[in-house]
Amino acid sequence: MKRQRRTASRVLMALVFLFLYAPIFLLIIFSFNRGNSNTVWTGFSLDWYRSLFQNRLIMRSVYTTLLVSLLATAIATVAGTFAAIGFYSLRRRSRTVLNTVNSIPMMNADIVTGVAMCLFFVAFFTFWGDFSVWFNGVQHVVVLPGRLTLGFGTLLIAHVTFNIPYVILSVGPKLRQMDKNLVDAAQDLGCTWMQAFWKVILPEIKPGIASGALTAFTMSVDDFIISYFTAGSSSSTLAMTIYGMTKKRVTPEINAVSTLLFITVLFLLVIVNLREARAERSGAERRPVSRKLTQLLDTPRGRVFRRGAAVVLAASFLAAVVLLTGATNAQPMVNVCSWGEYIDEDLITQFEEETGIVVNYQTAESNEALYSLLKSGAGDYDVVVPSDYMISQLIEEDMLSELDYGQIPNYALISQRFKGLTYDPQERYTVPYAWGTVGIIYNTSMIAEPITSWSALFDSKYAGNVLMFRNSRDAMATALSYLGYSLNTTVETELREAFQLLKDAKNRGVYQSFVMDEIFQKLEGGNAAIGVYYAGDYLTMQENNEDLAFVIPEEGSNWFMDAMCVLKDAPHYDEAMAWINFIASTEANLANMDYIWYASPNQEALEQYPAYYEELYGEPLDPETYDIIAAPPEILERCEAYLVLPPETRKLYTDLWTELGI
Repeated sequence: MKRQRRTASRVLMALVFLFLYAPIFLLIIFSFNRGNSNTVWTGFSLDWYRSLFQNRLIMRSVYTTLLVSLLATAIATVAGTFAAIGFYSLRRRSRTVLNTVNSIPMMNADIVTGVAMCLFFVAFFTFWGDFSVWFNGVQHVVVLPGRLTLGFGTLLIAHVTFNIPYVILSVGPKLRQMDKNLVDAAQDLGCTWMQAFWKVILPEIKPGIASGALTAFTMSVDDFIISYFTAGSSSSTLAMTIYGMTKKRVTPEINAVSTLLFITVLFLLVIVNLREARAERSGAERRPVSRKLTQLLDTPRGRVFRRGAAVVLAASFLAAVVLLTGATNAQPMVNVCSWGEYIDEDLITQFEEETGIVVNYQTAESNEALYSLLKSGAGDYDVVVPSDYMISQLIEEDMLSELDYGQIPNYALISQRFKGLTYDPQERYTVPYAWGTVGIIYNTSMIAEPITSWSALFDSKYAGNVLMFRNSRDAMATALSYLGYSLNTTVETELREAFQLLKDAKNRGVYQSFVMDEIFQKLEGGNAAIGVYYAGDYLTMQENNEDLAFVIPEEGSNWFMDAMCVLKDAPHYDEAMAWINFIASTEANLANMDYIWYASPNQEALEQYPAYYEELYGEPLDPETYDIIAAPPEILERCEAYLVLPPETRKLYTDLWTELGI
């Protein structure tokens, strides 16, 4: 019976470890796959690791992540260890209260912590701005900077803050396991408190310190949400970069990054465990620290030295934060926020080489997500690339700066039909970036008959196989268009009718899920039959699944324009002008159009692209493909551009979307 139980226990343990580590092993294996599939093995290759180390955005985020993680780990380990010792010296009731308080940040949702820290920093920066104006006005010896922004400094402070409780949690149990009489006995035998700390306390709690440091390092490397709200626009961690990459698809390049992270953490664990095992065998952990050193530190002169060292360490930390933040901000740079995979990254490298201006490029999921980010104060960007209706709203709320078109000579290359549009009729705030249409994408191997109408998005026969937009404006537009209403209607009864259509379809199980860029993997992998998305993204998907087809429904659709804007009081205004002018050039538009499959507003690029494509690939561009990229006039006549809606209508959209439960 015991043998059977032992066998069952081993089998259960093997299954548990298989469940835990099989996904990691699969990830590691496919990081060496020659192809870009995560399911089909096509041969061994190191191409994805080479690609990883050549990826400018990833390597910069790796550097930021390691720097922040190492600094945060060191600071949090020291602070958390001494905090745990302080807790240990308190009475039981006081210690229990403090331990409970210490547990709150770990139990609290990361989103709450991240938003709270962001709001705190924004409030402090507002106070600092007012204080610096007053301070610089009453004296002229020291000039304080008038504006502080989210960046490396706030990111590091946030990481230190959320790491300290984990260190306390790791060190605390080791202190409680220690015999309290040991310290008293050591002091009775002539040890000072410092000698007792080095000879008695530290050896006992060393495993807890190592565990706390590893936990802190792992938490820093892995964190996304808190970093997202505190990093600002000038710093991007690896988790943030990977999140931006996975908005469209998971590539083996991400597998390579994850593999290296896993191996690094595993290596650290092995080193710590081997050292602990060797120490237990040899009694090394009991080996005293130099007696002369501890005696020296306990003399009056030594106590002065300890206090001075503490001050120096604290000052060094502050200086490091200031210098690192200053070094980052001292470089000419431009902070850009756009959509996922919406630029040829070679253009970023080319711009940096030509101008010496560093580009911090981040992405947002949707116009609504970008707006929320800007309103929260977490997005201190220079250049943003919102869509037409959101541009109108940003102008309405005085969130954009007027552009200096004298610094943007390439604006003259923009086609006249894309200038003076309703979102910027006086041509003061924008330079068009790209335009396209919205339509239905469906898998011809899963859908027998051609789709021609929006009705497919609400038909029960496709239940569980339809992907709907996860943003209110686009989702409501599909229903409004199907019902024959204007996409810009403000009539409440029409909007509620469209909402009810969406709600009924959701309740009938028509929608597999509400998505944004997750649609790429779902449609490419055949995990859904129908989706609604943007024409350019369809062409990207079709490269990986030739069974996909695209149609602009007979009822009509939305055509959109995304444009480059500069936010109010942008910290790098001239650099923003240089970036916009570079992207507006014909050469950049041709390269970008070929990469993102969206139509260029640059007249020369739009006309030259078929020849550019043929020269680049040695074959002519399919006319049907070009018509999907740049919809012809007869298609655009059936499409409608979004206009900014009145505040009361925007509130109704928000209320209905909340009621829908997305």
